[in-house]
Amino acid sequence: MDASDVGLVLIPLLAVAAPLLARGVRPLVRVPIVVFELVLGILVGPAVLGWVEPGPLLEKLSDFGLAVLFFVAGSEIDFRQVAGKPLARASLGWLLSVLLGIGLGFFFAPGEGMVVIGIALSSTALGTLMPILRDAKELDTPFGRAISTIGAVGSSCR
Repeated sequence: MDASDVGLVLIPLLAVAAPLLARGVRPLVRVPIVVFELVLGILVGPAVLGWVEPGPLLEKLSDFGLAVLFFVAGSEIDFRQVAGKPLARASLGWLLSVLLGIGLGFFFAPGEGMVVIGIALSSTALGTLMPILRDAKELDTPFGRAISTIGAVGSSCR
């Protein structure tokens, strides 16, 4: 049994452990579940303990998980609330941030590299933001709607 096979058992176990850990520390401090998921992944991955190594099956599951994450994040956005002015402002903000990112990228990697830097600096991880907003019960607040709109624009424009 190699490290990629161990991952097929260990990763689902850690996915169950993450919310339990988040709930366990909640009396002391509120930590989003996604923080535990990331930290546990780093801990058991090749960078630290090396218990889980990438393999063909794990890569396929990773792609599937990312697709599910984007689907879930997209299904949590209420497009009736973000249409109109909020969407226009978020789009303009994203356009300005990508232009500033490309300008900054020009100093580090003129040519094609500056576009990559611009997109990297202006994109958002909506799939990460939505669970955090949901855990904090902020999705239906003006702040949550603004972040959702900005995140949706930043994620879809890459």
